[in-house]
Amino acid sequence: MDRVEVATDGRTLITYSPLSRSKRGWDMDRKEFSNLVGGTLRHVTLKTNLPGIRQNGLLRASTLKEAAKEISRPSCPRSEACTFDFGGLPVTLNHQKPLLAGRKRVADFLDGHCLESWAIDLDHRLFFWPGGRGADFSSSLTDRGTVIALECDATAFFDLYAASLDLAPINTGSAKRSASKRGDWIYVPVTASVDEFRENRRARGLVKGRDSVVEVSLRCDITAKNFYRLFSVEG
Repeated sequence: MDRVEVATDGRTLITYSPLSRSKRGWDMDRKEFSNLVGGTLRHVTLKTNLPGIRQNGLLRASTLKEAAKEISRPSCPRSEACTFDFGGLPVTLNHQKPLLAGRKRVADFLDGHCLESWAIDLDHRLFFWPGGRGADFSSSLTDRGTVIALECDATAFFDLYAASLDLAPINTGSAKRSASKRGDWIYVPVTASVDEFRENRRARGLVKGRDSVVEVSLRCDITAKNFYRLFSVEG
């Protein structure tokens, strides 16, 4: 299989060649991952962000904020959406109001983090909805413009980015209503086994049943080259 460029933290480009499970020494393979997430992944964003994504790649909020530091670095957690220029094109970072909804009960749902440190961690990730999930999140953006979904095949995504992929059984950026307990441990890397993910919270006594995937996150940026290779635009 072709070697591809992957942007890691610090915007350093490395080459990554997808390997078989036996060579990686990992427990989860591409088929198991695809089955867990329903075959496809979707990243939901405003249509106004698309020109910048096509030019610069799909970048994490932390990367965009660092580039904007000479202008006006957005606060974290963000109480409002923030729009600024990046590479000559506008980019909008979503607000983090669903997380701020839990600011009066942080100790009840955050383990090892304050609200600010958790929001910073969120900004270091790109988030994807498995299968047909994400409708509520899409609806939350419509007051700011047209919403689009960037969709990709789960197995192709796994082949390129498995080393930086995490699974979560909750929406880690929302603390509305009765917020689920979370800490760094809520993210299970795909280098683990399916059972390790499904039993993660039950082993901690937090839930009675086995978990399913609600959210997939990526701990690196996606280059423009790989964006064109992986994603189609819906909406």
